[in-house]
Amino acid sequence: MAQVPPPTLRVRPSVAVSLVYVSSAVTWTSFALLGVVLPFRFQALGLSVVEYGVAIAILALGMLLTESFWGVLAFRIGNVRPIIGLGIVVALIYAAIGVSTTFPTLAISLGLLGALVIFPVPLMRWMALTALGPGTGGRGTGLFGLFFGAGIIAGTTLGPFIYVDFGFTVLTVAIVASYSVGVALTVFLPWDKVALPPREPGFTRHVRAVITRPFVIAAVLVVLALLVKSLVWSFLQYYSVTPFHGTPTEAGYVIGGAQATSLVAGVLLGILVDRWGPGRSAPFGFVLMALGTFGTLLSSSYGEMVGSTMMFAVGVGWLSAGLLPLALSPVPRPLQGTAIGVFGSFEDVGLLIGPILISTVYATYGVRTVFLVVALLAVAGALVSLLSYRPTRGIPLESGSTVSAEPHLTHD
Repeated sequence: MAQVPPPTLRVRPSVAVSLVYVSSAVTWTSFALLGVVLPFRFQALGLSVVEYGVAIAILALGMLLTESFWGVLAFRIGNVRPIIGLGIVVALIYAAIGVSTTFPTLAISLGLLGALVIFPVPLMRWMALTALGPGTGGRGTGLFGLFFGAGIIAGTTLGPFIYVDFGFTVLTVAIVASYSVGVALTVFLPWDKVALPPREPGFTRHVRAVITRPFVIAAVLVVLALLVKSLVWSFLQYYSVTPFHGTPTEAGYVIGGAQATSLVAGVLLGILVDRWGPGRSAPFGFVLMALGTFGTLLSSSYGEMVGSTMMFAVGVGWLSAGLLPLALSPVPRPLQGTAIGVFGSFEDVGLLIGPILISTVYATYGVRTVFLVVALLAVAGALVSLLSYRPTRGIPLESGSTVSAEPHLTHD
């Protein structure tokens, strides 16, 4: 058996995991290129805001309904043929969206995109989380989030520029091309260096085995985290202008700064997650989000609001590095792909409910009530996370009688 480095030892990532990071960044750049300009595309086609909202909901629903399924199949997808086949289908769907000019065709295409574009996500998240060896899940998750987020930021930055200067047809070509590059990087990943868990049949059996008390606690925590996260990621454009007298451009800068802060915090604080254990670190992320929200509520100037938002973003990054390792810590290795898929479905639930809840409170009771409600949700998250608190360091994902202690990717 290979000697396992201690959790505190820094290990240089292998070629395999480096390709995981880069391919994820490139493929999600293509997704962001499309997502950022969809409102303009609907407007140019004469479609209403309501139709746009319905189409986006269908896209999100496709992700929600299939992510657990792709989790169950995660360790079967880790091969060249399935990746090429599914990648070609997704590229064709992107092309179909590019030529669609009616609401029904756009809605159907976006629903199919949501259902299929996430096919490699559970596998790639598992590889990133386990690649550096036992006790490094926080660092691996933080690094994956950094590259994933960098792809989203690149796409949202370049998308409007390409659309305005060259048109939607050229943008579609750029989307298909970038996605194809991302899939090609995955294809050329050295699969002989990847020790995937054994493939086991069954779907409902996998899901039932994953749904344990510790996993459910982690799933509730990620729903609460993403409910709270929606405040800044989806609504700062509104409240930064009305109560704090900022401009839309300034709001964009603040959101971009918050996203960058959360990504960097996820990488750096992932080290603490590994050192303390995800159960011990989770409350701190929620506390920072609560303090950031209360700070926004009490802010008397735009600058104070920005400072509170950055504190909020650090909490987001801390939780992004810790909640997935927390969910997987009690799960046997052969079921971890399923667990990541089911966990992703709970993330989708939070992303769906958050904007609906906050917008309803915003319209009914006003913006200050929104801050109070969201802060209380963050406090609730901190309290629930105490149920997963462990007085000692968390058990590494690879330990235990049912889980192999060998690194899952070989290191150069």
